[in-house]
Amino acid sequence: MSKWGIEEKETIEAINNIGFSGNILNIAAGDGRFNNRLLELSDSVTAIDIDNSELKNLEENCPKYLLDKLYTKAVDITQKLPFQDETFDGVFCTGTLHLFDRDTIIKILQEIKRVLKTKGRIVLDFATDIKRLDKYQNQVVFEGEGNYTTDEAVSLFENQLKEFSLNIGVAAFMEENLEDDAGYNYISGNFLVISGKARGKEY
Repeated sequence: MSKWGIEEKETIEAINNIGFSGNILNIAAGDGRFNNRLLELSDSVTAIDIDNSELKNLEENCPKYLLDKLYTKAVDITQKLPFQDETFDGVFCTGTLHLFDRDTIIKILQEIKRVLKTKGRIVLDFATDIKRLDKYQNQVVFEGEGNYTTDEAVSLFENQLKEFSLNIGVAAFMEENLEDDAGYNYISGNFLVISGKARGKEY
């Protein structure tokens, strides 16, 4: 199990329904939640994260029979991604985009679109209305986090991903008794599961 919690069934359904195949980019992959599932479906997964220690954990959590399809690289996703245009057949990102301000999210989405092949596929999630508590029941807020409402987030993705045939689902979540290095013990809120197929490069 990931220190960030379980694999939510809504995200699993989106992964299964979108038809991932080929070469997949897993953005902010962390310690590998969902990564092995992506490896099972694809020819290769490139997992990127700013934290090398997280990527090491991801590799350790990967079954040996999938390792030859896994590539990892330390990357700051707030900067230009170190990949050529139209490199990937699919892009996956979960548990991360909500941590950034609006301008940074838009920049990351532009990079996702740049490295995605024509008519490529995406699955993203985005937490909204977040409440975090530490083990002493003190509220935890990450510096610079927008803490978007559900309506704000839906509008953002609809506006920024107009080139995609989108499906946006909304679900509630709650997890507790998380590991100390997650930075909090309890989290609840809503999350969007955004999946889509690009109609073609028009940007």
